Amino acid sequence: MSDRSGLKWVKVNRFFSLLFQPQLMTTYLAVSRFEDVPIDRLKADGIVGVLVDADGTLGPHRATEYSASVVAHVNKMKEAGLRVAIFTNAEENRFHQFSGIPVVTDVPAKPDPAGFLTAMSRFLEFDNPAQVCMIGDNFITDGGAVDAGMRFIYVEPVAGPENFFHKWARDLIRKRCGISQTP
Repeated sequence: MSDRSGLKWVKVNRFFSLLFQPQLMTTYLAVSRFEDVPIDRLKADGIVGVLVDADGTLGPHRATEYSASVVAHVNKMKEAGLRVAIFTNAEENRFHQFSGIPVVTDVPAKPDPAGFLTAMSRFLEFDNPAQVCMIGDNFITDGGAVDAGMRFIYVEPVAGPENFFHKWARDLIRKRCGISQTP
């Protein structure tokens, strides 16, 4: 397991960039929950690969079990012909329910664009970031996909135990940039 969690310079840098450059908070879509990501629209818009955050997106932080609807939606993406990989900065050994879905390892931490590009090429086997999207709950980490040329789908965070700084920073960015909860 590689340690990509915790406070890293690349995260601090993106946090301050978002405070002063809210245009960096570009989203392709925003949804209330992961299961609301429209697979047909992804395909119609030329998306062929999907990187999915885990903590706060697929389930609560540090979850080891995921709902049947989340697992089914990941499987529907795969069955629709999308290549899917789980890209988390946290523990990588919690995804036994996602059979056949690779977990990104040994890449730079999100939001480093090099991490997204390496995950795309090594785990999805694609080389065009315009055909890949990142699905996540955090503009600071997951939203870094935009800096790598990918599309970003924002998902309202799943409630659960979470690092205070992580929640505070995410909420501050959302308020500063005028982003409210999706309906």
